[in-house]
This record gives sequence, structure tokens and C-alpha cells, in this order.
Amino acid sequence: MKPWTLSLALICCTMAALAQTNVHFSNQQATNILAGNYDPGQYASEATTNPHKITLDINRSVRPDSLRSYLERMSRFETRHTSSDTASSTRGIGAARRWALHKFQQISEANNDRLVCTYLNWERNICGVNEHKNIVAILPGSGLGTVNTTAPGIVIIEAHLDSRCDDGCDTSCVAHGMEDNGSGSALVLELARVMSKYQFERTIVFMLTVAEEQGLYGAKALSDYCFQNEVDIAAVLNNDVIGGVICGETSSPPSCRSSFP
Repeated sequence: MKPWTLSLALICCTMAALAQTNVHFSNQQATNILAGNYDPGQYASEATTNPHKITLDINRSVRPDSLRSYLERMSRFETRHTSSDTASSTRGIGAARRWALHKFQQISEANNDRLVCTYLNWERNICGVNEHKNIVAILPGSGLGTVNTTAPGIVIIEAHLDSRCDDGCDTSCVAHGMEDNGSGSALVLELARVMSKYQFERTIVFMLTVAEEQGLYGAKALSDYCFQNEVDIAAVLNNDVIGGVICGETSSPPSCRSSFP
């Protein structure tokens, strides 16, 4: 074997060993939708399809009190570390992800069950824990009348739910993570609430990932899934630390005007 061939083989083996594995949705309906195997009429909406009116309505409908309530609830979990407690009903990532899935389900029920709610399960050794879950709500699109309803490409609206302290594997410390990234997670939930009354041409995936703090692994799990299953992605809107002050002691450049040249 030539040296460069051996090196390439070693790199591929190393990447395979470090990759997320067993990536799958807990809800078969989600699998079918991203494969384009569904009836768009089942998720049709009587609301307007005019993009300008939808934009105005979304802007009017986002409620500060809703965002605050999500943040206050996330804070009570004390930590949302990816590898923290999964058994407790009040503390840790297990309680947080069950709450988030329940919120998506409540939103769906209020909008004629238009959201398909599910976990995206995946495996990777992170701080000694191997099994992990992203929290996902899918709003199936109309598909522009095509046979393959995902042909235009899905739109992903995401944020990472997990938090951490200085030690990336400290699963017992208190890590409320309100800015990083309770703020982005709250927005994804709120956007799911105000957008799920409509049906858009493209399928929209609202997703709260885990393991961002250890290396973007939750996001990579969905990326791997889409690549392996030939799911086209039209756009990704990532929301990370969206709630920081414009300028102050806790603000980082370039958020302060004084930091601009």
C-alpha cells in the first residue's frame, strides 16, 4: 500500500470511529416526511399563503411573555449539560428535552396537529454517555405540487439546548445557560408556535440540538442523516446567543458599537 493510501485509510477509519452512529427519528412519520412520502393535504392550512402577510403576522405574534416563560422554565432545570441526568423529572438534560418535546406537542395540538414531533436519536461517546437526543418538530410543506414533497429542500430553524460550565464534562455544576443558549432555544419554540398555523412550500424543521458545547455533534447528527438519506437542505437558520445585551459587561465583541472600527 502506498504511503498516501495508508494515510487516507487511517483518516477515514478515525473519522468513522468518531462519527455519530445509529441516527434515526423516534417517530416514523418524521422519517416519511423527510423522505417526501406524505400527503401535503393532511397538513394544509386555511391561513393566508401571502408571504408579506405571513411575515407581518409572525412579527406581530411573537410574544415577549412567551419567550420569558420558556427561559424561566429552562433555568429551573439548573443544567442542560448533554451528559447530565436523564432520569430526574426536574433536573438535567432528560427533564429538559422531555419538556421541550411536550411544548412542541402542545403547539401542534393548538394548530390542528400540523407539527410532527419527535426525537432524533444518535450515538456518540460524550463525557461517558453514548445515547443522545435532539428535539424536533417538523412542519410539512406543500411541496409546490411536486411528487417528491421535499424537492425544494427543507428549511432548518435550530438552536442548541445544552449548556455547560468551564469544565466541558462537569455534569453536576449549575449551568443555567440563559444566553448560551436558552435565548436561541426560546426563539425556536416561539417560532414554532407562531409559524405552525401556516403551511409553507418547503418543509420546515424546528430543532433543538444537544452536544453543541462539545463540538456541534447534535447538529452534525441531522446533517449526517440528511446526507445519508439524500434529503436536500435549502437553508439553515441557526440561533445561538441571540439575547445578549447590546453593550455591557456581559456582551462580547462585536456586539458593542465601540468595538467597531
